[in-house]
Amino acid sequence: MDGQQLFFLIAALVIAVMILIWALVGRSGGAGHHDAGHGHDDHGHGAHGQDGHGHDHGHAAVEAPPAIIPTIGGAPDPTVAALSTADVDAEIAAQAAEAQASGKPRIAAAVGEPDDLRKIKGIGPKLNTLLGELGVARYDQIAAWTAADVAEIDPYLGTFKGRIERDGWIEQAGFLARGDIAGFEAKFGKL
Repeated sequence: MDGQQLFFLIAALVIAVMILIWALVGRSGGAGHHDAGHGHDDHGHGAHGQDGHGHDHGHAAVEAPPAIIPTIGGAPDPTVAALSTADVDAEIAAQAAEAQASGKPRIAAAVGEPDDLRKIKGIGPKLNTLLGELGVARYDQIAAWTAADVAEIDPYLGTFKGRIERDGWIEQAGFLARGDIAGFEAKFGKL
């Protein structure tokens, strides 16, 4: 699940929780729904057609229909989802801090001779050097990156942060690792 899908899922859950709260508060007949006349109507009856003694005199209280709460294909309990997301975010932040303290990202090492990463659109001489210092040297290495790998290495890119996804490095590296130059050029232009 990418960041944009996660954002929309969380937004939908927040909206569902807000609707649920609104429905529950509206059904409880909160304090703001009574007249200033201490709960009596113009006929001396209490709120909802009752006299001062709680007896109903034929005025039926109208209840709102139950609220329709949208669900998203078996979405988890919003509280559990929020806790899980917070736990995951905290763990990722802790791992990133630990990795940055060591000076290098914790990603799979390159195996074999280095490739010319400058063939990937968006990687120039400076990024190529930086990636080499970080242990990134091969197309197949980049092509195998997961979202966790991207999150691990992105903070090390400094002013180039975000370029991995923005420039589609993983997809480009996949074409180059397979030797599919025609496919690469059809999608990304001439090498």
